[in-house]
Amino acid sequence: MSPHILSFSLRLTSVSRVLQCLKVTVLAIAILTAFCVKSEAQQLLTAGQIATQIIGHRFQGRKGIMSVTLQYAEDGSLTMQTPIGSGKGTWTLLDNQLCVTLTSGPRKGSECLTFIRQSDGRYQGSNGVRLTLIQ
Repeated sequence: MSPHILSFSLRLTSVSRVLQCLKVTVLAIAILTAFCVKSEAQQLLTAGQIATQIIGHRFQGRKGIMSVTLQYAEDGSLTMQTPIGSGKGTWTLLDNQLCVTLTSGPRKGSECLTFIRQSDGRYQGSNGVRLTLIQ
């Protein structure tokens, strides 16, 4: 093989390797960017959004294998129904959190939750509960 053909062949191989590295680099940047950019559907609900999208509505909630029906009433009361019993309590909005105190039922206590609206219209609570609006 002549030196010119060999040199040309080596340059093509080098260019091919560089192009392959560039493809991998661009793909890696695209993947990292996708993980870093949050879509609007993945933003935490504000207090105003909680007030209009959660309060005054009934939901079917699921967390693992547990199921619960929840009603966050506009008067600040909360009712829940589970397969093992019912419960009542109160709620308040604190910053962008829905703070709930259950005074009766199978799971008494207090916790403050944030919510993210999912692309399918359900709400994901910070405690792992997924709420589906009951029409």
